[in-house]
Amino acid sequence: MSGMRLRIAYTKVEDARYIAHLDLTRVFERAVRRAGIAMSYTEGFNQRPKISFGFALAVGTEGEREYVDIDIQRDLDLGEVLGRIQEQLPPGIRLLQGRALTQGAKPLMAVLNAASYRIRILMALPILPERLQEAVGDWLAREQVVYSRYTKKGPTDKDIRPWVKRLEGEIHGDEIVFELEVEMGNSGSVRPEEVLASLRELENLPLDMEEIHIKRTGVHVSYLGQNSSPLEHDGFVQLAE
Repeated sequence: MSGMRLRIAYTKVEDARYIAHLDLTRVFERAVRRAGIAMSYTEGFNQRPKISFGFALAVGTEGEREYVDIDIQRDLDLGEVLGRIQEQLPPGIRLLQGRALTQGAKPLMAVLNAASYRIRILMALPILPERLQEAVGDWLAREQVVYSRYTKKGPTDKDIRPWVKRLEGEIHGDEIVFELEVEMGNSGSVRPEEVLASLRELENLPLDMEEIHIKRTGVHVSYLGQNSSPLEHDGFVQLAE
């Protein structure tokens, strides 16, 4: 009997976006257990199921394509495993693709280093398209963007400009839709709302920060300017829509 490590792409949308990251582990653990699939556990006194995620989503932020690694005790049919797990997951968490990883595959946190977001925000006052493009261009042209992030130890100034790889915006009715791509790593990243708050403050854009909807459209392996999925192109199972 040999074990199997699964890498699964999934959504975290609608009401599921309010599930905190720590609770998400319990959601998947319970789903796998109820599906009748034996998980692998860590060794030692305090054994835990071998479930690991990519970078955490903030509570309230939707995830269009997130990833999780799950170790199970037996080598089973991948499509059957994913189908059985899906039946036990709450609405808003839908499995998209999965694959069995090869021996020695790096964990998600060792390979993921970029994320993309789509942000919808209401305009507090009307903004002309030319004014929006000017503001975005001026923000991107800045060598440094210092933002005060509040922590348990108090406010901490951080230069968020190096983390932003791409920022674009278009006006749709009474709201602006921003496309944002950021770098991510062990030393941190930048939050989408921080980028928009600094855009409002530094470029004097009337953005209503109380009316903002954030969706992470993907997390990526970024190398030499190209983004790819932590799921390899061969050997994965595509689940039916």
